Order: sequence, then structure tokens, then C-alpha cells
Amino acid sequence: MAKITGQGRSVRVSFQIFNLQIFNIRFFISSFIPFFIQFLKCGGTAYPTVLFSMLLTVLLSPEARAGKSFSQAFDAAVHRSETIDIQKELVEQSTEVRDQAQGALFPTISASGSWMHLNTPNNGNGNPLFLSDQTTTKVTLDQPLFRGMKEYAALHQTKALLESQKMSLKNSLKQLFYDTATAYYNVLALESDEKNYLLEIEINRKRLRELEHFLRIGRSRETDLLTFKANIASLEAQVAATRGQLDAARAILAFLTGWNPTTELTDEEKSSPPVTLEKALHTIDDRADVKAAEKTAEAYHENIRIARSGHFPTLDFVADYFIDRPGFDRFQVWDAGIQLNIPIFAGGIVQSQVRQATSVAKQYELNLSAVRRTAEQEIRTFHAAVAADEKQLDRLAEAVALSKQNYEVEERDYRNGLVTNLEVLQAINTYQDGQRQLARLKITSQTDALKLQAATGGRNEIQQAPPAENDTRGGAAHAE
Repeated sequence: MAKITGQGRSVRVSFQIFNLQIFNIRFFISSFIPFFIQFLKCGGTAYPTVLFSMLLTVLLSPEARAGKSFSQAFDAAVHRSETIDIQKELVEQSTEVRDQAQGALFPTISASGSWMHLNTPNNGNGNPLFLSDQTTTKVTLDQPLFRGMKEYAALHQTKALLESQKMSLKNSLKQLFYDTATAYYNVLALESDEKNYLLEIEINRKRLRELEHFLRIGRSRETDLLTFKANIASLEAQVAATRGQLDAARAILAFLTGWNPTTELTDEEKSSPPVTLEKALHTIDDRADVKAAEKTAEAYHENIRIARSGHFPTLDFVADYFIDRPGFDRFQVWDAGIQLNIPIFAGGIVQSQVRQATSVAKQYELNLSAVRRTAEQEIRTFHAAVAADEKQLDRLAEAVALSKQNYEVEERDYRNGLVTNLEVLQAINTYQDGQRQLARLKITSQTDALKLQAATGGRNEIQQAPPAENDTRGGAAHAE
């Protein structure tokens, strides 16, 4: 409530805010202070109505009243999740492993030096046969020419593993999306339950006041009052239980997002058009978990080529440039050659490694098959849930409308002495139970729809999640 009085050039302003939960202090500071500074610059000559208008602009702005949306909750969860940051580090590690595999294709250049002191014998004239102090300094180049093609197989493997880690990062984002959606909408569902319980209590209390009036004029019995009082007490117990569950649900959401548990939530998600099951199943090959499994299977298939390379000879080009060289060789400043190694017998180790690599590749092919089937089951489950929600919403909305009509008729008939108080109570409970179920089903249907979108690749937040800029892990929950 705001109150402004003005007299001459002086203006006095006082205001009181009754609902602090819907008031954004940060927004008030950032919006009102510039207005106030401008007011002071004007020398306090502004009219009271102008200042009152500015106050209303700040206090009644949608930004000041709006709660946190689900998109904001998911963004906060991404910035706070250690799992996502760990997966990002795994992507970075895989990138470095790929760079190392690329480096194996290039020559290596190294410098080395040695010094030796020898006990040299003398010749017949008493002079040493060679120098006792010998120093060698050289630069060596080694260029692999052929290694059984294993270096190319290793490079292809590291690239596939890098893509697998990137897809695993998206899959981790999808799982976090599921968890955040469940936590966010569970809070909204429990808040809806609490609101409906309180509404039901108010309806029962209104009915109780009517019964007290009827009792005074002899049209009702005391047992009717006791029945409604007992029902109100039962509802109050359910409110207490719901509030306990709500506190636990808010704590889970706060753990995921880092928000204050009392942060207001506002569902801004718009319902998307229904998708057919056939179309949903066509997205399986584009899912992050399936792509990650495909790239992993592809990577471990390269192990077979790497193992088989042990049967092939290796060929290297080696060259040395001598900076310092002892003896008569000091006039030869460089040399170059080809080094060939041919494997002849290794006790069957190489063939065993090939069989092992083949078995590992088969293991990851089976894992790919399992991931595909799991993805299909997940999509079918979410699609069935969304379809069932749509059917239930229509029928339940109709049932609530009919139960409301029945409650109004029962209440009218009771005043005319046609029905008993117990029948009215039953009609009230049926109507209110239906309202609670309908409100919760609307939230459940929204959660199922979001999960189906995520499961079929329809959420941009998962495909293009922002990097974590402000790490809030390990700290206390903070208010936004």
C-alpha cells in the first residue's frame, strides 16, 4: 500500500508491502533508485502523482512479481551440476587424447649429448691412441613410415571417443532435465494441493456456519456439526502433511538449482502439439545416448585393427645431425637411414590381442543394441503417459464439472429437507477431490510432455546448454 501527501514544494512518501514473496528486492533497487535520483535532480518539484506513478511502475511490474520459470530452473541446475562439469572435463580430456594421436603421425626431433672419460693406452712413442675425454652432441629425427596402419586406426578411435563424450554430455544434460522437471513440477503440484485443501477447508467452514444457524432454528442436528468439524480437522491434518512434503520438494529443487527454497515458481511452458508415436520413434537414431553408444562401439572396433598391426613390420626413417663428435668421425656431421623391424614370433600374444579386441568390440555392439531398446522403451513410455494424460484430462474435467453441479444441487436440496447432511458432505468431498486430481493431473501432464520433448530431441536447452560461468557449488543456497 502506498501513501503520498504533498504540500507546497515538499513531498512525503510512505508505502508498505504486504506480500514480500512476490516482491523482487533486486528489481526494486535497480529500478526505483534511478527514479529517485532523477527526482532529487529536479529539486523535489515533481508532482506527487508523478512519483506515485513511478512507484506503481516499479511495484506492479511483471518483472517484480513474476516467479522463476522452468527454463530458469534448468539453466541454474546446469550451472550448478558437478556431473555436467565432470562430463565437460571428460570432453576436454578426449580432445587432448585425439591431439596426441595426431601427433604420432609427425616426426619426433630430439637433442642428446654425452661425455665420457676413457683410460686410453699409449702407442710405442708414449702418446695416447685416442682422446681420453670424448663428447658427443647430436640432433635426431625419427619419422614413422609404416606401423601396420595402427596410428591411423588409433586416430580414428580417438575421434570417435571424442564424439562419444560430446554425446554423453548431452545425455547428461537430458538426465538433468528429467530431474529438474520432476523437482520443479513436484513443487507446483504440492503447492496446488495445499491451495485446494485450504479452499476445501473454507468451503467446509462456510457449510459449518450454515449448519450452526440451522441448529439454532431446529433444522439440523448436533451430529451434523460434529461430522463437518471432524472433516475439517482431517483436512487440516492433510494440509500439514502436504506442507511437509512441500518443504522436502522445495529442498530438492534448491539442491539442484541453488535457489532459496522459498523462491516463487511460475510455469511459463506452453503446451506443444501432440506428436505421433511413429514420428517419435524416428528420433531414436538422433538421441544423444544412442549416438554415444554408436561412437563408442565404432571406437572399440578400431582396437581390432590396432591389435592386428602387431603382425606387420615397422619402418622408420632415422637421421642424425652431429654438433660435436669425437675421433675420426668428427668430420661426418650427419647420417640417415631406414630402420626395419620384422616380427617373427611373439608366443601368440598378438593373435590373443586380436581375439580380445574382437570380443570387446562385440561387447559394445551389444551395448548399442541395449541402448537402442532402452531408448525405444523410454519414448514409448513417455508417449503413452502423455496420451493417457490427455484422455484423463478431458474425462476428469467433465467429472469435476458434474460433481460441482451435484454439490450445488445437494446443498439446495438440503435446505429444502430432501437430503441428509452426510450426502452433502459426500458431494463436497467428491467435488474437491476431483478438483485436486484435475489440478495435479494438469501438472503431471506438463511434466510428461516435457520429458517426451527431451526424449525425442525437442528441447534446445539440451542441445545448446550455456557454459557454467558462475560456479555456485559447495555454497549455501542463495536467493535470486
